[in-house]
Amino acid sequence: MKKHAAVSDTAGQLGQAGKETAIAVDAGRQARHSSGRVPGLDGVRALAVLAVIAFHLGIHMAPGGFLGVDVFFVLSGYLITDLLAARHGRLDLRRFWVRRARRLLPALAVLLVAVTAAVAVLEPDQLPALRPALAAAVSYSSNWYQAFHHVSYFASSGPPPPLQHLWSLAIEEQFYLAWPLLLLALTRLRGRRARVLAAWLAALASVAVALMYLPGADPSRVYYGTDTHATGLLVGAALALTWPMATLTGAPREFTRRLDYLGVAGLAVLAWAVGHFSGADLVVYPLGLAVAALAAAALTAAAAAPGTISALLSLPPLRWLGVRSYGIYLWHWPVIGIAVAIHGRGPAAPWLGAVEIAAAITLAAASWKWLEEPILRNGFRATCAAVCRALGTSVTAAWRSPVRALPVLCAAAALTVACTAGYGIFHAPTGPSGMEQQILIGEQVSAATRAQAPQPAAAPAASTPAQSPIARKVVGRQITAVGDSVMAAGAMALHAVLPGIYIDAVPSRQMPAGLAVLRRLARSGRLRPVVVVGLGTNYIVTTGELNQLMRLLGPDRKLVLINTYVPDQWSKQVNATMTAYVRRYPGIVLADWFDTIRTRTYLLWPDDIHPQLPGTRVYARMVYRAVQATRDVPGLWSGFSPVGGQAGGRLPGRLAGLPRLVISWRHRRFTRGGRGRSPRAARPCNRGNVQEGLPCLHRLRRPISHQPGVIRPGGILPARAASGIPGSWPAHWH
Repeated sequence: MKKHAAVSDTAGQLGQAGKETAIAVDAGRQARHSSGRVPGLDGVRALAVLAVIAFHLGIHMAPGGFLGVDVFFVLSGYLITDLLAARHGRLDLRRFWVRRARRLLPALAVLLVAVTAAVAVLEPDQLPALRPALAAAVSYSSNWYQAFHHVSYFASSGPPPPLQHLWSLAIEEQFYLAWPLLLLALTRLRGRRARVLAAWLAALASVAVALMYLPGADPSRVYYGTDTHATGLLVGAALALTWPMATLTGAPREFTRRLDYLGVAGLAVLAWAVGHFSGADLVVYPLGLAVAALAAAALTAAAAAPGTISALLSLPPLRWLGVRSYGIYLWHWPVIGIAVAIHGRGPAAPWLGAVEIAAAITLAAASWKWLEEPILRNGFRATCAAVCRALGTSVTAAWRSPVRALPVLCAAAALTVACTAGYGIFHAPTGPSGMEQQILIGEQVSAATRAQAPQPAAAPAASTPAQSPIARKVVGRQITAVGDSVMAAGAMALHAVLPGIYIDAVPSRQMPAGLAVLRRLARSGRLRPVVVVGLGTNYIVTTGELNQLMRLLGPDRKLVLINTYVPDQWSKQVNATMTAYVRRYPGIVLADWFDTIRTRTYLLWPDDIHPQLPGTRVYARMVYRAVQATRDVPGLWSGFSPVGGQAGGRLPGRLAGLPRLVISWRHRRFTRGGRGRSPRAARPCNRGNVQEGLPCLHRLRRPISHQPGVIRPGGILPARAASGIPGSWPAHWH
């Protein structure tokens, strides 16, 4: 009996100890919950902001880094919904909106003042465009402003707009205003399951709205729209109603293990998407964004639970970055833009990206320490009162020690920056810049050529004289040109040298949109025999897109591809893709704009992308020579299979050794070498014997010999006499 009593006492003590341990664990979890920050979620924030920075720096391993914004959306939707409903059981809208204002407005106000001052000093030409962007940022409508003004998030046209990244904050703020009211309506539904189902249906409705995107069209409306890009926010909100924070932080071990598996899967999907997706991929709208949102929701759930994923994401460096992620996101893009304004858009040293990241993190850390955290902790009034007291003490004690004068000096510097910003706003130059005016005029010329085009113009058969090697020159009424802002800048010169040409060139256009234009022209019978495509400035061009282009044009048309000169990472990829494609298929002529302009970049505007008026003449000469070269190449489908896009085997007979033509214009002086050679003859570009302003030919395969008049295996484009160019250029072209 005594032994049994002793065992009972021991069991009772163990049970009591277990209860005390459970109470302690619950207390720790409650303390973690009430602290307002979950360490694992700070790690998720850190990963998201690093992905966005990698994308904006143009790191080729992170073409889908823009999906980090969708991770932020999921986190915001989850935490806000949990704060409003799951954690308190009631909606305190006034307290919620005041806390949001404390969190978001101070850092944003300082950013807007500092960026305006920097633009006024370093890039005053951007001030006219900065005014409406500032108004949109203050009103949290940047996303709609950029959508309706077709400011492409993935385009590279001109200097980087310093406030372009604020579109995501606008969507979040609009969500903060509207979602509490919708959530109030959801609370009137009977039963938790009904509320959860309604939230998931709202997320699904956002995906359905994004289906309004038409492949090939400008994705700005879909990407910037609150209704079409709210999927991540609504998925996060639905997750909060499904698994509130209290449920996840107090999850049992078995459930935590399952959440870890879910988190690993979500992290793997996000990593794959960041490494493979791009802004030009059609699958991104809306499927890619929805998949990224679901993967981020899985990672968020695992990071909130006390498991392995949460422990890894709670490492001190990640937590430190996550706490300051809002400031890092705010400052990183203006820092990159200012760096571009200082060193230009040319290829930058590898260390410059590290300097930009360090500067953005330093500014964010200072903002958190001396601005954001004090206001969050004490409020606006108390913080302002403390600053005033510190300034008063600094003024009275400045004569004792120079260190005591630092607050006054900082206040004077801030006042100087604010005055500079105000001067920049109220004394900004009016009207568009010279480059913008040139592009606008080019768009007007482009529209005029489309309005004057005859209807319709069918493609000729392959056997007509217009396609024979010795046919007369190609004229403007035989040419359709589709391009982006670079072609728009040169539209006036193109129309001057090729009267009657059909030009469709608009800024920010990418290859999918260009394919849609060509497809529409082909269906209406207005696509002409020679097609010039100048796309690639705003994003990559893939082999699959070029295959689509070949199938769309058919076997009887001729194609000229214009490569790019853009100081961005994807320019090399675009040019390499086009060059490899021309090597493969002999029916294409490549107009090498990169080689033409790279030695005379002073003919470009300061953005190092668009040609100035003298540069447009060089651009038009290059295109003229390229379209004349199309007379001497075989049919477009030579060696091309319209089914799969690959060569169907060895090229037959006389086409087997045909050289692939690449037309460029080099601008060097040379000494005439060789008796009886004309200085205006087409010569290999790599021998340094090309006269200024005259064309040369790159030979991409085997050595080829000069043979005036015809192209044959081993032959080359004939000399100037067979090119069809007039005896001399007009006076204004020299």
